[in-house]
This record gives sequence, C-alpha cells and structure tokens, in this order.
Amino acid sequence: METEALERPADLTIWRTLPASSPLAQPERYDTLREALMAAKGALRDPAQQPWIITEEGEILSPNWIRTYLN
Repeated sequence: METEALERPADLTIWRTLPASSPLAQPERYDTLREALMAAKGALRDPAQQPWIITEEGEILSPNWIRTYLN
C-alpha cells in the first residue's frame, strides 16, 4: 500500500457476528485511512466485531487484511 493512501479518507464499517436482531452496521467516515485502521484495530479485540474498510480508491480491506497489516 502506498504511503499516500494512508492520508486519504476511508470508510470503516464494523459488522457484528451476533444474531440478526443486532443493529445494522453503519459506515463511519474517517479523514484518513490511518485513522480508520486505528479504529479497526480496537474492533479486532472483540471477536463479535468484523471491521471492513473501503478506501477512497474503492479498495475493500477485509478483517484479515487489516489484522495482517497491523501486525
């Protein structure tokens, strides 16, 4: 991933792996991909949450991708 991409806006959606009665996931806009990744890192601590990021370029970053990148 380019360093420039880390400074562009990104959307983070945290899906819950709980029953269907849980609220629907809503994307949250972050000013930078770097901020979205830090928020996703917090979500990864809870196995019931699955963070997905969509970059400004339309690239979809899965929970596994995020986990690998942060490690």
